[in-house]
Amino acid sequence: MIELLKSILSSTTVFKIGMWYTLVITIAVIILFFLKTSRDERGRAIIGKASIFSTITYIVLMNVYAKLSKLLIVDWLTMANGTQWMYNIVLTVQVVAILIYKKIE
Repeated sequence: MIELLKSILSSTTVFKIGMWYTLVITIAVIILFFLKTSRDERGRAIIGKASIFSTITYIVLMNVYAKLSKLLIVDWLTMANGTQWMYNIVLTVQVVAILIYKKIE
């Protein structure tokens, strides 16, 4: 399992895919923040609830990555991939939570 993680985190292809995914998911978050429905009290409450989930996800991912860095050889590519994919996962959780809360309310 650790060998698979090492090969994924040290891959330039994964880094390039992550770069494009980062661009797309960041634009999606910005659009969701500035939609007209997100500017009223209900929309801000939805963004706040979704932010709680994404913050918890960030804390968990950062701690897991810190523990795994003892087992991985940390060079610039591994660090960049790990940081980039943590950011991508946190923003994905944010977008999914916003969409779920908008569907519920």
